[in-house]
Amino acid sequence: MRLDFTLQSLADTRALGEALARLLGPGDVLSLTGDLGAGKTTLTREIALARGVDPGMVSSPTFVIVNEYPTPTGPPVVHVDAYRLTSAEDLDALGWDRLADGGSVLVIEWAERIGEALPQERTARLTIASTGEASRSVSLEAPEAWASRPAISGLRDLALPARQATRCPVTGRRVPGDSPTWPFASEQARMADLYRWFSGQYEMSRPVEESDLEEGD
Repeated sequence: MRLDFTLQSLADTRALGEALARLLGPGDVLSLTGDLGAGKTTLTREIALARGVDPGMVSSPTFVIVNEYPTPTGPPVVHVDAYRLTSAEDLDALGWDRLADGGSVLVIEWAERIGEALPQERTARLTIASTGEASRSVSLEAPEAWASRPAISGLRDLALPARQATRCPVTGRRVPGDSPTWPFASEQARMADLYRWFSGQYEMSRPVEESDLEEGD
């Protein structure tokens, strides 16, 4: 199951965090991927706050690697920052077996560094990309089992309309709507299309008018 979101402000991030907090249950793992400054810790903070965690407790665990936040009701939230880990083998010293035993909600930044250790059937992967000073593009790949949870409706309400399958304008191959390179078949096809624009191989069908440059609906 894939859902895409556009965040334009902290309020949007808070709404996404609250929707995720309602959806996440014991044993769930939320893997967060994104460049430095993309907003992984900010989103984690909003998830924790929505579950009743004391805001003074929530901080990036870059140096301690793991923070565990008790909640008033429900499972604790375990916040892991894997930035300084080199492989899944480094998790043994952190008590990983206890953390991943299914009794907590795990939110893991830089989870790609320990991907092999994550329980695949319980892991949702969320990618954040900066698209402006305050705007973010977010994609969530979640287990299909999540689709039957009642709280999924709140997350769907925030998501962008589902993309339809299309044909790659460069290769002609079919591209499913959940492809990360949509509407292109691959990153190479995307770059080839960009080169065609820069090299003048594409032409506008009519002159550009002033109205084309104005913001539309």
